[in-house]
Order: sequence, then C-alpha cells, then structure tokens
Amino acid sequence: MDYKVFRKSVKGKSGKTVRRWYYHWTDSAGIQHQKICKGCRNRSEADDFVRTIPGLPKPAATPPGEATVAQIAEYMYIPGSAHVSRRIQLGKSAELETMVECRRYAKVIIDLWGNMRLQDLGVDHVMPYLFNAQKSGKWKNRFLDVLGELYSEAAWYKCRIVKPAFSRFAAGTKKADIFSTAELDRLFQPANFPDEVFYLFFLLSLSGGLRLGEARGVRARQFIFDRKVFIIDGFCKTDGSRTNYNKKGSPENPKFRVVYLPDITLDKMDVWIKKNELQGDDFCFTLNGRPIRKETAEKAFYSALQSAGLVPRPEPAKRNKWGEGRKKQCRIKLNPPDGRKLVPHSLRYTYVSRMRRELTAPELQPMTGHTDEGMVDYYNRKTLDLALAALPERGKAAADSLFL
Repeated sequence: MDYKVFRKSVKGKSGKTVRRWYYHWTDSAGIQHQKICKGCRNRSEADDFVRTIPGLPKPAATPPGEATVAQIAEYMYIPGSAHVSRRIQLGKSAELETMVECRRYAKVIIDLWGNMRLQDLGVDHVMPYLFNAQKSGKWKNRFLDVLGELYSEAAWYKCRIVKPAFSRFAAGTKKADIFSTAELDRLFQPANFPDEVFYLFFLLSLSGGLRLGEARGVRARQFIFDRKVFIIDGFCKTDGSRTNYNKKGSPENPKFRVVYLPDITLDKMDVWIKKNELQGDDFCFTLNGRPIRKETAEKAFYSALQSAGLVPRPEPAKRNKWGEGRKKQCRIKLNPPDGRKLVPHSLRYTYVSRMRRELTAPELQPMTGHTDEGMVDYYNRKTLDLALAALPERGKAAADSLFL
C-alpha cells in the first residue's frame, strides 16, 4: 500500500485551529482514504509512523554478508518494527522521544554510507566525517552509539561483523559549578523569584538533589512527612508527560530513590501542600494547571540569579539615532564574571558536594541515584520499608546541615 503524508488545518478540542499530520491512500476501488498520524509533530515522525501501519513490507532478503547499511538501518527505531520489539525485550528504551532522536542519527548514517556494505564501512570512513563535523562531542558520541547498534542489528541480516574500534570524543561541556553558603543565602530570598512556586521549586531541587525534570514532576504523595523523607519516583519529559521511573530507569527497573529533606524545606512544603489542598497525585508546581515547562523554570532561575546579584543583568538593547530598539536583543550573560557556570543543575552539584561532607560515597549513592542498583515501586509497602531502613541515620544530620 502506498501511503502519502500531508498536513492540514483542523479545529482542536479548544476550538482553536491547529495543524496536524495525516496520511492518505487509494484502495483497489479507486477510493481515497485518510487518517491522522497519531502523536506526530513533524514530517519525519509522520513518515516513520506510516511505516508501522499493518502491511509494512518485510526487509528485502539479501545474500549472507551482502546487506548494505541502508538495508540494515531502514527499519531501525521505527515504532512497531522488529528492531524496536527486540529493544523492548532487551530492556532498552522504546520511548517515542528516544526513537525519534535515534532515527535522526540513523538517517544521517544512511545518507552518508547507505549504498555501502556494512562490512566495507570502517574507521577510515567514520572518523574523518566526525572530525570534520561541526558538532559537539556529545553529538558525535551519540552518533557512534547508534552506529554501534547497527552492527548488532546486522546479525539479523546474516551479517556477523565485528564492530570496529571507534574512538570516543571528549564531551567538551563545562560542568556546572556549586554555590557557596553565602551565595545560597543571597539566592534563596523569596523576593528574588517571580513567584512563591519558583522559590519552593528550586529550594526543593537543592534540598533533595533533584534534576530539573524530577522537580517539574513532583507530586504531593512523594513526601512522607512523619519520616522526614522524600521519594523520587519519576520526572516530567519535555512535553509535560510524567514517567513512573527515574533517569536511566525503565518501567521494569524504575531506579527509585529516597532522600532525607531539611526541616526548613519539609515545613514549607507541608504548608504549601495544605494551602493548595493538593492530593496524592497532584503536581506540586504548576502554571495554568500544567507542570512548569523546562524553559520557564530556567528563565525564572536566571532571573533569580540576576536579582541576587550573582550574575550580571542583560545589557539593554541598543537604540539607533531615531530611538528605535534593535530587533535582535543582546544575549543574556548567565555566568558570573569569574567564568563559573551557574545553572539549575548547579543545585544538584551543590547538594552532592555538601552531603558528601557528612556521608561516605556508598551511603550517598542511593540518595543521588548514582548507582546501577534500582529500587522497585515505592507503592509496595514492603519495599518502601526496606528503602527507609537502608537510609543511614547520619543522613538526617547531613540534610539538616545542608544550608549551614
């Protein structure tokens, strides 16, 4: 069946006109049909979607060892494909965002070397391309990860080829710096933040060593006030949907963790939850009824840094002789004059550094998530008791000294 994708304007549930992706085909009677490409945000996702429709052609049969790069990569990372089914059974991510990201890299690989037999593709082809690509080290390493999976997939095409030893690239990204006690005192003044919700959002981020997505996804049930602990059991993705597992985890292996919180944070969150009458699954930090967007949180954080005098305020837009402002605004300088990198993730770095003063690395690892051992769902009361029992008693004193 020959499916064609297209975009058209339709009325959404709110009554507003939105643009959505559809596909159409003509049946044997010459009648044209059309359906929506569910969850697709661009043409690339729509093209991949129609490839998963029942009736998807099987990969072409090739003589052993003769499959080309394009033939092997053609159906990789396509939802509903045999490749993705194998990924799921192997415990690898099959999230749509991950599939879309990996598919982009796969398409680049196909464009570059699609007509080559995989056994002919070597270091002398791949590394010169990456050396000359104007991309970050992180991008290049991700490219190599997807390319490496191509060699694993090749076995299903009777191509048993040993993957060449591709060298990895330096990440090239400066790590976030930590805050001093004096800087924390200056920063965590309610007046520095646009709203109380952002003040509590970042106070909790520091107090529990949360990643930004974890803070965005905080729900009322995660606090166990009588035990003075907080359970990290998921995070909000870019689109606002919430997972039931932590970073590097999966629904089968969630990697939950439990941390102590300082009394000052527990008290403020208790008041906040009661004041807003939040129930178990209610999000604690919302704007217009939805979890705070990543970009909105970052903007509020940088505004607080500027209000606290920790980073310079942006230079005002220059005006011409007629008093008109420039269309392109000056780039906001987010870093202090000494070149340090202060970003929302700096709060997590600060948490780890300060807790490390009181706890050993093995004691701290389960609280930060820097371990390969995951916890099971905290709704299992027996497992929660085990997690609580595993918390070192000295951790409470360490949490209370977080701001000292």
